[in-house]
Amino acid sequence: MRATCPDCGADGHVSAFFAEADGKRLAAVLAGMAPELGRATIGYLGLFKPGKTALRLPRAVKLAEELRALAEAGSVTNDERTGVRRPCSPATWATGIEQMLAQRAALTLPLKNHNYLRAIVFGLADQADAAAERQRETNARAGKHLAAGSEKSDHESPLVAELKFIERQHELGQLTGEEREAKRAQARAKYGASNG
Repeated sequence: MRATCPDCGADGHVSAFFAEADGKRLAAVLAGMAPELGRATIGYLGLFKPGKTALRLPRAVKLAEELRALAEAGSVTNDERTGVRRPCSPATWATGIEQMLAQRAALTLPLKNHNYLRAIVFGLADQADAAAERQRETNARAGKHLAAGSEKSDHESPLVAELKFIERQHELGQLTGEEREAKRAQARAKYGASNG
């Protein structure tokens, strides 16, 4: 099976791309990523390629490992000093990379670190977090949070618990049908029929 490098156009047998130990390490790092992130990372590494030479494999491995660690953290920050973090999935990192690749001509290449990507991904995660907050506020205004709570409280009400207990006694043969109905009526009178 033959392969072609998307950046330099080198063509050869696929095993030639993984002949070196660093090539195998790079393949292992990419395979350990979420599929969409692994695919995007291959193109992203091309953004670090020096102008007149190829990106060295040890550097590619280091960059891929750093990116994997960033994505596996589960959150992203634009600046470590501020401490502001947003939840972030590997898919968001892949989307950030795709945005960078789409605007490749506007970038100052080669990239030196992941800071620009972190800024883009933080923006995406911040937008997603803001949208989730707006949805929570909309649900709260519509009373959806109360409806969910009232279902739970209905199931936990004393009347419901008493009725379940009576049913279980009847199923076990400890109460006759008449006794069951009498106890149910007593429970409704005690706790209020509107609760059950």
